Amino acid sequence: MSSYGDGLNKASARLLRRRAAAATPQGDGALWPAQRFGLEHVDAYVAAPEALQRRVLDHCSLGLLRESWLVERGGMEFCARMVLLSDDAQQRTLYSLIGADEASHYAWLQPWLQQTGDTLDPFNAFIADCLREATPQPLAYLMQVVLEGFGIVHYAGLAADCSDAALAATLQRMAEDEALHHAAGLAVFDRRRLNERERGFLLDASYTFLQMIRSGPQAVVAALDAALDGIDATAIAGVFEALDAAAQTASKLARLRQLMAQPGMHWLVDALDARNAFTPAATAEAAQIYRSLR
Repeated sequence: MSSYGDGLNKASARLLRRRAAAATPQGDGALWPAQRFGLEHVDAYVAAPEALQRRVLDHCSLGLLRESWLVERGGMEFCARMVLLSDDAQQRTLYSLIGADEASHYAWLQPWLQQTGDTLDPFNAFIADCLREATPQPLAYLMQVVLEGFGIVHYAGLAADCSDAALAATLQRMAEDEALHHAAGLAVFDRRRLNERERGFLLDASYTFLQMIRSGPQAVVAALDAALDGIDATAIAGVFEALDAAAQTASKLARLRQLMAQPGMHWLVDALDARNAFTPAATAEAAQIYRSLR
């Protein structure tokens, strides 16, 4: 690392110490149990040797963790953009404070990630596209009202199931911060300020996001596929069924529908309903989506 990079890391570390940076990993066990991913219902996983089961668990766990780490990095970029586009000092103060939280979360998760890299998963690629294209009001709705609102339950659930005590505490604190960020988004977002172009952007972006959710646990199936050196194409649908993909996905979509149905935003929910965006993909459809991305 260059002296410049080393200096930046040291400066960041000094600031993070003032924000009670999280601890280090507490062991070498899997971060989440098989039940977190529904793997205990998949015959191929149950019948696999212990070492292979652990490989699947590590793949799933690190995928979850890395996705969260990249989301927090996207949160920093979101706040930086909102500071620059803010109407007044109050908004600039608000987004500077939220940005500091996002930077802390990003740093707190790093001890559990042996390899990071800059390659974006589909969800974080979607966020990056939105940050490049959207204006402040649509961003406040998508990033804070919807995504950070969803993050409250998501991070709390990860914390409750996590096998590493230090990581569980970190995730719980992040869930509490998400609640504050969501509340800030509700204060900033004003649906009356949306113009027609922004309404169109929100409809297209929301539909794209929900399509990713309704396709089910694609990453879990991919982890199994990789660890088992390939699952027969005809068996993929059975794996989605064993994971109870439709029920899990329906719960997520219902939560997102509730978050999107803010006062004055029923036009968006109705338009998404008309496209069946809140309906989980059937098992055969989820399997077809997986095979198309394979």
